[in-house]
Order: sequence, then structure tokens, then C-alpha cells
Amino acid sequence: MKTVEVLRHPLFIRFVHWSIVITGLILALSGMELGGLYGVRIFGENVYAIHITVAFVFGCLWGMFGYYMIAKEWKWISLRRIPYSIKFLYREALAWCLLGPHVKDPRGYSLKKRDYVEKIIPTQVMVWWIYVLLALLMGITGFAMIYPEQLKPIVNIAQAIVSWFNPAGQMDGYTALRAIHRLGMYLFGLVMFMHMYAVVVFGVLTSMITGKRREKVVEE
Repeated sequence: MKTVEVLRHPLFIRFVHWSIVITGLILALSGMELGGLYGVRIFGENVYAIHITVAFVFGCLWGMFGYYMIAKEWKWISLRRIPYSIKFLYREALAWCLLGPHVKDPRGYSLKKRDYVEKIIPTQVMVWWIYVLLALLMGITGFAMIYPEQLKPIVNIAQAIVSWFNPAGQMDGYTALRAIHRLGMYLFGLVMFMHMYAVVVFGVLTSMITGKRREKVVEE
């Protein structure tokens, strides 16, 4: 199989990606400390200020990352590719259960076009949009907890959502926000671990460090 070394990730996107990883870990640890979870004690009396400050940085980084993805990578992660992503996941799930063959890796590079024929594993489409939704969820609920009066409608919505699952319980809006924010943290962590597993299995971790990867040559 013929391969060629190509620049998969420019320096800008690698810098933003790893900055998101670092700030995300700081947010997770400071958030657990604020919530009294798992005995995390790292930041001490400055934990609240650190959590809020890093959250703003995290949001800015996600804004830059999102802009790049829309401007440069949209053809790979657009919403119209979600059905393709779901189909790939379904067929791979069958293969994992020994109910069918594994789907051929679709990634490939065209030397004639000097561009990718397919750049990503299809499930990455879903992962990207789940990340986006969870980042928005964490940002909205986080801001609403900081500014509960200014964002009162969001507080009320959170309270209403929680009441659907526990109609007999008594929970004020702020507590409901904290519950949803914490749930978002766990979901974010779950997706992150799935993402880590996938980048190792599909051999793209090194390319997010060096920027380069040897890709299969495919001519359409």
C-alpha cells in the first residue's frame, strides 16, 4: 500500500488543541474541588477564581478551534455527514459483536488533488458535535450560576428540566443548574476518554503532536 507523508494539523490547531486539553483538565480538577468530589484538594482558597478565569480562557480557545473547523474542515464535520457517521458506527458495532466485517478505513490522500479524499474516521463527526453541545451546555450553565439574576430564564429552565425527572422533589433553580453542570462534566469526561481511545486505535495521536502523518494514497 502506497503512503505519503502529509501535514495533517498545522501548528495553530495543534497549539489550540493542547491548550484546550490543559485548560479542560484544570477546569475538571477545580470543578471537582468546588463540588467537594473525590477529595480533590489542589488549588485551595483560590479555586473559585481559578475555575472562573480558566473557564473564560477555555471558551475563547473553543471559539478559535470552532472557527478553524468551520473555515477549514467543514466538509469533513458538517451536519449533513452525521447520518454517514451513525451508519459507520452501527456497522462497526456489528463487527465488534462478530456480526459482520469491519468497515474499511476510508481515510486517504490524493496526490493529484494534493488533498484528502477522506480525512477522518466517520465517527469523529458525531464526537465533534457532541463536544460542541457539551461545551455550550457547560458554558451556559456555568455563566448562569455566576450571574443567576441576569440569566434568570436559564435558571428557570434548568429547574423545570430537573423537575421532569423528579417531580416530587424540591430543588431550587441554582441547585438544578449545579446538577446539570455536573452531569455535563461527567459526559464531557466520557466523550474525552472515548476520543483518547479512538485516536490511539486509529493512529492519529502522533500527528496532533508533530502535525504530520503518513496517509494512504487513494486516487478517485
